[in-house]
Amino acid sequence: MSDFQLVTPESIANRLADPTGAKRWTLLEAHFTAPDHPPTDNPTHALHIPGAIQVHPSYLEAGLNHAKYYPLYGCPADGNLLPDDELRSAIQRLGITPDTTVVVYGREPDGTMAAARLVWGLLYAGVQRVRLLDGGLAGWLDFGGATASTIKLARDVARCNANVGDDVDPWRSRTDILATTSEVRAIAMSNGSTPSKLVDVRDAGEWDGTITDHYSFFSSSGHIPTAIHQGEWDNLCDRTTHSLAPRLDAVARRWRAQGILDADVQSGDTTLIFYCGTGWRSSIAFLVARLLGLRAKNYDGGFYGWSRAEAEPIAESNTARRLRRVSA
Repeated sequence: MSDFQLVTPESIANRLADPTGAKRWTLLEAHFTAPDHPPTDNPTHALHIPGAIQVHPSYLEAGLNHAKYYPLYGCPADGNLLPDDELRSAIQRLGITPDTTVVVYGREPDGTMAAARLVWGLLYAGVQRVRLLDGGLAGWLDFGGATASTIKLARDVARCNANVGDDVDPWRSRTDILATTSEVRAIAMSNGSTPSKLVDVRDAGEWDGTITDHYSFFSSSGHIPTAIHQGEWDNLCDRTTHSLAPRLDAVARRWRAQGILDADVQSGDTTLIFYCGTGWRSSIAFLVARLLGLRAKNYDGGFYGWSRAEAEPIAESNTARRLRRVSA
């Protein structure tokens, strides 16, 4: 079976109804709140799928060190996945090993983005079967699935399993789905001569440099040279249900029109490398590309890491240059 697939509420319900099957999988609820993503008073936010563990995406970046959770990044490394050995330990302390089937679902606000970040991080760490509940918790509720009013938190589960060893199963990091800065630099300097394409998954103001305060921890704006702008992440999913499957054909058509998808990408000769601010939104584009059968990587450093390295070039629009001169 594929390492990543979408699943439906029906498949989750069938697993919950099978007591023996439920022992062979782990269900994660991706959820985070922050000053720019405040909680709402929606009563459904008190509901969860039974048996799930609630995980903040920054758990894969900082473990139990909540002082470094988004948006409290002090440097680009704070927004990247933990070093491989620490990442494996953090995941294993949730009861997950490489041969565990992990099902991730998101909850709003921006649940699809949070879930995609977890899925990509788990795949990179070496979990062999990771599934995404398409449509997240809202889809589960529309289906009429059973709910629970309480949920286990990753921090509590991890603390209970603090003494879990790191040698339960062999872990093999998926370096083939993680783009390095050296790879991105080669594309930025290549003028199209490398077997990879760089794709920006941010909004127009971030791309052209006219928005300078999208993140409090950024000091620069613009985009990486030679990148293709695909647009903000919400054009990758249905804007009502936040599902990926209904938009796949439309995304493929748009990517062709944008010059992202061509014969070399379709054949696998060219790899798509996605980036955003810190690697969360680009995780969605990575998953969409995989669902379309394309070779893809996520640049975890994102524009945050790229722009903080003074030697790396940055492109921006003439409008952004004028705005910067006026404010100087």
